[in-house]
Amino acid sequence: MKLLDVINDFMVHCRFKDLSRHTLRAYDRDLKDYRLWFSRSGRRNPFEKHSILAWVEDMRTRNLAPASVKRRVACLRAMFRWLEQEERLDENPFHKLHTLVRLPRKLPRNLTSAELRLIFETSELRRVGQDNPELATLALSLELLLATGIRVGELCSITVGDIDLEAGNIRIRGKGNRERNVYIVDSELHQQITVYMTLRSRHGARGTGLLFSSGGGKVDPGYIRKMIHDFVGKLPLDRKVTPHMFRHTAATRLLERGVDIRFVQKLLGHASISTTEIYTHVSDRQLRTVVEMASPRRI
Repeated sequence: MKLLDVINDFMVHCRFKDLSRHTLRAYDRDLKDYRLWFSRSGRRNPFEKHSILAWVEDMRTRNLAPASVKRRVACLRAMFRWLEQEERLDENPFHKLHTLVRLPRKLPRNLTSAELRLIFETSELRRVGQDNPELATLALSLELLLATGIRVGELCSITVGDIDLEAGNIRIRGKGNRERNVYIVDSELHQQITVYMTLRSRHGARGTGLLFSSGGGKVDPGYIRKMIHDFVGKLPLDRKVTPHMFRHTAATRLLERGVDIRFVQKLLGHASISTTEIYTHVSDRQLRTVVEMASPRRI
């Protein structure tokens, strides 16, 4: 069984699973790294435990970020799991390999109330009208990211048909092609989407995607990131703002307002509640406030 043949077969399987282009590119890149490393390693068997461990050690010596190493190992693990399911592998070496890479637990970077006011109350966004579709796309993108907590890739994948203004919800296609609904509960956002829909027709937007670029085409995550980067760069903020920070902020605000973590998990589209639990760091701020209020010195 040749490694190149296995990788090619696995990638065909992944394409049939209708994985996103981003995921397919990442799988292709990560498996190519393993194949190139193995071809130079002098080892005989790419499907055994010691080869995997040696590859992980090699990535560490190349000073790859722990998150990159973890992602590549996860990709290889997925391929080996598929081989096992296809009965093309007698023994899956990953059954004997547990935590190969430990990541430092980083707290999510969320936006403060002052930063949100600065972003959303800037005169440029408040003057959004029919004459500037690019600014309208930016304004709606920011509102949806914060109101729903969706990922930037999910934002770009929203079609006109995914929106049900009467019911007040939007269908989202998340990771693993899992679908979920997010909700439009703010009347101003509801009106903003309605106006933007008319803007699509007026400016000849092509395709079925909700958001459109200045040229009328579909937007992608890179386009949204650049728009936000350029817009925020004009504001007196002392740090970089990314689309994902709005997702972190949405989760943080929901938990601070006492929303059950299971509902937040479903809204964000997390497969595991452990992913959502990282947002409970917000309780640290609330805990400090409660402790200060309950201090014996205040009684």
